[in-house]
Amino acid sequence: MTNNKIPYRPIKRLLISNRGEIAVRIHRTAQKMGITTIGLVTHAEPDTVADEQAFIKGSSLVETYLNADAIISLALRHGADAIHPGYGFLSENGRFAEKVVQAGLLFVGPSPAAIDQMGHKITARQIAASHNVPITQSMQGSIEELLAKSTLLPYPLLIKAAAGGGGKGMVKINHPDELVEKLPQTVREATNYFGDGTIYVEQYIENPHHIEVQILGDQHGHIVHLFERECSIQRRYQKIIEEAPSVNITPGKRDVLTRDALRLCQAIGYYNAGTVEFLLDDAGNHYFLEMNTRLQVEHPVTESITGLDIVELQLNIAMGLPLPFSQADLSIKGHAIESRIYAEDPLNGFRPAPGRVAHVQWPSASIARTDTWFNQAVDLQPDFDPMMAKIITHAPTRAGAIAKQIKALEQTQLTGSINNIHYLTTVYNSKDFLNGNTTTGFCERHNYQSDLLIHPEVIAVAALLHSLLHKKQGDSVWQNVGYWRAAQSTDLVVNSEPFHIDWQTSGQSIHILINNKNRYSIDDARLKSSQLFFSVAGEPFVLSWVFIAGDHLILESRPQVWTIHPVGVNRGSRTNDKTNHSATQIKAPIPGKIIEVMVQPGDLIKAGDSLVILEAMKMENHLNALHGGRVTKVLTSVGQQVKANEILIDIENSN
Repeated sequence: MTNNKIPYRPIKRLLISNRGEIAVRIHRTAQKMGITTIGLVTHAEPDTVADEQAFIKGSSLVETYLNADAIISLALRHGADAIHPGYGFLSENGRFAEKVVQAGLLFVGPSPAAIDQMGHKITARQIAASHNVPITQSMQGSIEELLAKSTLLPYPLLIKAAAGGGGKGMVKINHPDELVEKLPQTVREATNYFGDGTIYVEQYIENPHHIEVQILGDQHGHIVHLFERECSIQRRYQKIIEEAPSVNITPGKRDVLTRDALRLCQAIGYYNAGTVEFLLDDAGNHYFLEMNTRLQVEHPVTESITGLDIVELQLNIAMGLPLPFSQADLSIKGHAIESRIYAEDPLNGFRPAPGRVAHVQWPSASIARTDTWFNQAVDLQPDFDPMMAKIITHAPTRAGAIAKQIKALEQTQLTGSINNIHYLTTVYNSKDFLNGNTTTGFCERHNYQSDLLIHPEVIAVAALLHSLLHKKQGDSVWQNVGYWRAAQSTDLVVNSEPFHIDWQTSGQSIHILINNKNRYSIDDARLKSSQLFFSVAGEPFVLSWVFIAGDHLILESRPQVWTIHPVGVNRGSRTNDKTNHSATQIKAPIPGKIIEVMVQPGDLIKAGDSLVILEAMKMENHLNALHGGRVTKVLTSVGQQVKANEILIDIENSN
């Protein structure tokens, strides 16, 4: 039923209370609509693409992007009519939405009541069940109560944060004994990320399809769905590939899923954009998972198959306008796929990899849409989610969209960063993905080929070739610092590993001796503006390259990245230190913040013991002992910001 009492309130000035690619995305549509945008800037991120800047004081997320009162104050000070929260941060915070409305501003999203109802997973499940939307078995209560009831549900189980989202605060449990350790861990994560330590435990569905329904509702009572997306390719319960429509959904099942999604939204009077998520088991049964009361990261694939601009519709709905179409007007056009480009290491459990991106090239716009926040060299901070961009392709068929994705990823260059581009390419080339066997267990089954790795000695060879070829094009930065010597021998460091190199030329070939023992014969070495080509004993290699900081060379061959510098140039190098075989050190693998230290000097530890928890890019990293021994020094503390390779713990080896 249409509500004619909803007034029209135009948005002329919009504050975007977010950062990164979603802030850029919102600005792009607002600009198209003639709306002036106001972007948040901080000491750490002083730039914005928005029309105007709103500086927010503070260095932590709590002081900046999670500071509701400061954000609203800035919106009022800058004369904003509305606030768009994007996704993450305060986008699903009912109190924030309520304060925005109380301040006389428009909130570009649903009502505070709807956010509260769906934002708390336990409440959302209760509402779903009361409206005949299927849910999995679950139990809730305190840690003690959950431990006491731990045998009531069939294993495996999934611990979840009631206020969670984005894959955070979720832990799979295979045996009751694991609950003792994992329940407190999940409570801590839930408190840190969401400010609410409430958790619950539900039945774990093995290898389901993760299917979600995009909905849109206006404030006049009209509500429609924009079909479904499949988001089953995940690691750590976080999506890395999404597509629309799902190849695994029949028209009949689509009708059932969209009907249940709309019923749930109608029950709470939902308006604006939202997503109802389901799990689909191998028998075809579906279960309500959660509802995201905001714009989704993966909204571009739905835009691609419908031709709609969901952000534009969000803004119009917030202004009080009715939806300009009915369900009958909507149809699926072709197939779309989205890749999330993350700064993470697929070879090491997808560990976040903050650091510098030294050279940037995105795919041609004729092949793919790229949603990102940077187009040139940038430092990726450990404080934020590791997503760098989204690459979206659209074609008449799924096969066509996949082919475009592979081409787009080939064209993408993020030299200097460890990222998941090569991993994504192997997924798209796998038979399982091509055949639509895309359950949430895909990444665990996917055989990511480690035999593609290049030995560091070959990289040392490549570094030499790069300098010799670069010299022909003009003075190399390395030659300027006296790196290459007339005696045709040198020393360099590849990712902290030292190499001594001797070489001589013979005709068109170069003969290289590494560390006085391993010989390499090189043919067909060529250097282009960003790539190095050469062959070793007939095997071809192609490496991307870029200089950083004047004397450091970055070489890259997906998925590996190497930093090379001449010995003596890197003043902080420890390559000449002698190894102490009686002791070991636990170092920070990446920059981040220490959130827990589990040992103190004098403690006896065994291999596998968790010693320190390091938080980086919204992920907890447990640093474990590689062998038994005694802790001699603890050089860090809770709350400390640490750098990569900073020593945290000294251990005396018990061997």
